[in-house]
Amino acid sequence: MDESLPRTSFADSRSMTAMTIRPMTEADLPAVLRIEKVSFSSPWTAAMFIAELRENLCSKFLVAMMDGTIVGYIGGWIIADELHLLSLAVDPVSRRLGVASRLVEALYRQGRVRIVRAGLEVRASNHAALVLYRSLGFRAVGVRPNYYADPREDAVIMEWTARSEGGSDDDRGRRGSDRTPSENP
Repeated sequence: MDESLPRTSFADSRSMTAMTIRPMTEADLPAVLRIEKVSFSSPWTAAMFIAELRENLCSKFLVAMMDGTIVGYIGGWIIADELHLLSLAVDPVSRRLGVASRLVEALYRQGRVRIVRAGLEVRASNHAALVLYRSLGFRAVGVRPNYYADPREDAVIMEWTARSEGGSDDDRGRRGSDRTPSENP
């Protein structure tokens, strides 16, 4: 695996063989919205997803499928060599199968150049997400007070950099756009 990407771990061998990841389309929204509603207290609306899919050139959204069913999705903005993760959710029955890790890894590969920095905000009480992001090499770098509403809560600001994954600046420069892991998505 390319050391410049976040580390991934797979909890179940089914996640390696039975999962496909592809770009999200508007036709995916009923399944995505169902996952969104069971995952978040303030879910995105269809209009929010449509705006990202149609209007934002920096926006990349992907879905994960197992046995022909959408089991998770991820979305973020890729600007030059940076990624800002906007949303990630996995259907509760498909959690702990490596879906989220695979989605994060796939989103990193959507940039035109190698991603060298990524950031996100996550609810301070979302312990499962904090554990996931730490396992992928993200670190907490700050707090946004009262960032979330319904319920009002602070966000933990997390960041990942290629530098945090090890290797020298010279090694990263030589790798250039070689950011694809040895595993297939």
